[in-house]
Amino acid sequence: MRLRTPIRAVATLALAVAVASCATFGPRIAPPTVTVNDVALESLEGAQARFVAGVTLANPNDRDVAVDALDATLSIEGEPVATATLVAPVTLPANGKADAQIVARTGMDAILRAVAATMRRLGTPGAPFTTSPALRYVIEGTARFAGGLRVPFRRSGELGPEPRPR
Repeated sequence: MRLRTPIRAVATLALAVAVASCATFGPRIAPPTVTVNDVALESLEGAQARFVAGVTLANPNDRDVAVDALDATLSIEGEPVATATLVAPVTLPANGKADAQIVARTGMDAILRAVAATMRRLGTPGAPFTTSPALRYVIEGTARFAGGLRVPFRRSGELGPEPRPR
């Protein structure tokens, strides 16, 4: 009979540890949404180009969620030209939204490769003629949230001159 008492004590201890570990991790969070709003060439200085992407993050959870990282690859005309990273730390309010920026820096060599790809595309028979060709871009990456949750995001569009007022 003495042997059962230590087994019961070990089983009770194991159950207590299991319950405590579940309480420590808490409930899992629902994945926030990540929307890339726009991508723009912010500056050209010397041989460096700086692109900025505006991002809106929405939190469907009833508690704040910290964004650990936003990492993306910016491709122009199918050429990967830069990696983009989060500018400043962001915490998403419970059941709310927050805006953030990711920045990509690249050298002129990557820009020239993208321009060459644009020229090839526009030189293709049947390609539409435009007086001001735009550069096609894709930005795709992953948002990493506290607790290790990862949410992919992607946006494609065109970079071109700003519309002129008439």
